[in-house]
Amino acid sequence: STTSIARVAPARGTRVARNVRGRVARRARAAALERDEEALRAPAAALTKRALLVAVTAAAALAGRGGGGAARAEGENASFEYTDVVVGKGADPIAGVDVVKVNYTLSLGDGAKVDSAKFFVFGVGTGEVVKGFDIALCGDGDNVTPMRVGGVRTIRIPAQFAYGSRGAGCDKAGQCTIPPDADLMFQIELLEVR
Repeated sequence: STTSIARVAPARGTRVARNVRGRVARRARAAALERDEEALRAPAAALTKRALLVAVTAAAALAGRGGGGAARAEGENASFEYTDVVVGKGADPIAGVDVVKVNYTLSLGDGAKVDSAKFFVFGVGTGEVVKGFDIALCGDGDNVTPMRVGGVRTIRIPAQFAYGSRGAGCDKAGQCTIPPDADLMFQIELLEVR
């Protein structure tokens, strides 16, 4: 009977430890949400960077910029054209800080599908993806508004914010999956920001 108690105790202890970790994680998420809500109620000078971005995004959506409609953003001799098919209601990513999970489909200007991924995870603003993809998610601070979790955006990324004159997926014969100087058409669904 001593042997059976020894076998049960570690399993029960493991379950208890997992339950405690789950409760701690839930409390941490609730506390973070409460801090974000308090920051939104605070004066503008006291806003955190995330809360300030949330407030600016909300104001832009109310003003009709990126609020489910189409927009054209000019910058650095290029233009991003995007449509928020679905405007998200969750957190928006901050470049260099957050890790995101997205679904995306990539097509060329002629409509030819080149790539797609489900549950693609990467750090925004870290160089893991082309600069235009980061801009599509985080905005450019000027004309492209940040996406929010739950949102779906279709965006045309100019070549200089994609693969530029080098193209991508090129073989030795010079045939490229993404030709040089090609604009990219993405449909992005923002699933999670961590």
